[in-house]
Amino acid sequence: MTVLDLPVDRITARLRNVRRAVSTALAWVLFGVGWTLAKACRLLLTGLTAVLFAAGWTAGKVVWPALVWSVTAVRLGWEEGRKPIGGRRGPA
Repeated sequence: MTVLDLPVDRITARLRNVRRAVSTALAWVLFGVGWTLAKACRLLLTGLTAVLFAAGWTAGKVVWPALVWSVTAVRLGWEEGRKPIGGRRGPA
């Protein structure tokens, strides 16, 4: 008995079952790939977030005091530069 000897209804039923099995297997494969890709992307984004957080924390601890010191130095230099040459009475 070959496939050609079977009635058309049974052939279409077998083809339908084969298509169902193939589509189910494909769905499982694609689901697994998508799940793995989502986990990998989340891991990469978490790592990037950790690096950016560390950079911000370092900037807050190191850059901010240096910036305050620079502003204070400029302010004091400006005030010192506004004083007359030779003091209040002028040059001798």
